[in-house]
Amino acid sequence: MFLDADEALTAQGPSLSLDAASMTVVNAEQKSEDRVDLPMRAFAGGFYNNLKALYDHLKVPYHSQPFLFEFAKASEFPATKETSYFVHASNLHQLAPRPSTVGAIQYLLEVFYLIACYGWFSLCCLFIAPHAGETLRQYLGRMWTPQRFVTYYLLPLMSSVTTCPHEALLNFPASDLTEYKRRTHRAPHYTVSEGVKSVQDLLIKGIDYELNATVKAVEPQEEGVNIWWEQAGSGMCMERFDVVVLAVAPDVVGHVFKPLQHHMARMPTTMVESVVHTDRSVLKETTPIRRAVKGHDAQHIYLRTSSDSDTKTESHHVQSCGAIVTTCPYSPLDPSLVMHSAKFTRVLRSPESQRIVNAIFGEGLQSYEDDKSVPRWRSGEGNVWLAGGWCWDGMVLLEGCVVSAMRIARDLGVEVPWQQARRKQVEL
Repeated sequence: MFLDADEALTAQGPSLSLDAASMTVVNAEQKSEDRVDLPMRAFAGGFYNNLKALYDHLKVPYHSQPFLFEFAKASEFPATKETSYFVHASNLHQLAPRPSTVGAIQYLLEVFYLIACYGWFSLCCLFIAPHAGETLRQYLGRMWTPQRFVTYYLLPLMSSVTTCPHEALLNFPASDLTEYKRRTHRAPHYTVSEGVKSVQDLLIKGIDYELNATVKAVEPQEEGVNIWWEQAGSGMCMERFDVVVLAVAPDVVGHVFKPLQHHMARMPTTMVESVVHTDRSVLKETTPIRRAVKGHDAQHIYLRTSSDSDTKTESHHVQSCGAIVTTCPYSPLDPSLVMHSAKFTRVLRSPESQRIVNAIFGEGLQSYEDDKSVPRWRSGEGNVWLAGGWCWDGMVLLEGCVVSAMRIARDLGVEVPWQQARRKQVEL
């Protein structure tokens, strides 16, 4: 039995349908259909080693994808005006154009400022490890990282990766970000050529699943695990399974699985919205930007950061078909141009949640035997396992999903194909 919020029985709480993670958009210019993922599922080499190995094993086509990041500051709230202050080409794949609102000398000074700040930040991530339990805010302060660089460059870029607000990101364990930076340094970005929906269809091929059912309880027994669920029009049902995998958000785990009810309530989460639309007024596109995107087959990501006391960044990702995916929106969008909107639970991180997760999965160097603040239950006890992007000691991203699934396979005595292939290569 595999309980997943997207692809199997729906647990108590909000979830997406089979096709809510992506949608089809007709490309008017090419007269074809393109898949748009919500949110973007790009992955970087170095950090996503196991995800990449999974795609290779399944023969899922993916390709290198350069991005052009444009940084802008909203001048008022709600944002009706903004100033673009820098453009960055991922992995320096091209000479990024200068924003028309910034003078040549001012822009040159900004480049030198960024080289100094980013160089210092990179050196810190590579050579100065965070303390145990140190938050990103504390680490950046200890490293004397300039606040302007943090607010208008580092946090906007990382918040677009993690799809979470600035304040929540600053409360992450610093080790999450330093490890991500260390492993993705100068690594290329990739996207699945046919959209993530094609991967979902491949993974669930031949697997029986049931939708529109609300799981009420997961109860381990002496033999097997009882699942109680409520199906629309059929009332309450119960069935016993040999093994149950909970691949849902922590708040859902706490609701249906009593051994973790108290501890999952301490795992921070937030609701994130992604909107697919064609309201290009949010971009303030210029001719140099359009030429740079077209000339290098890049994708334009416009990061607009508010200038009020509660700084936040909304990400506008321009798709090849012309549609725009806006994540964490705070600017008004023309309702008539909105094609689709979806909300999903984003699992956040904190030093406390890091300790809870590491205790459940036995990760990290710290011993949790005498720590009463973490659960005694371990993943796999009672034939119940946990899986998902939050089920490892790292950034809550797709790599965590694969790593946690590999852990379950190992516990159940199932050989992971790409690890087996690597061992054979070493033996040869």
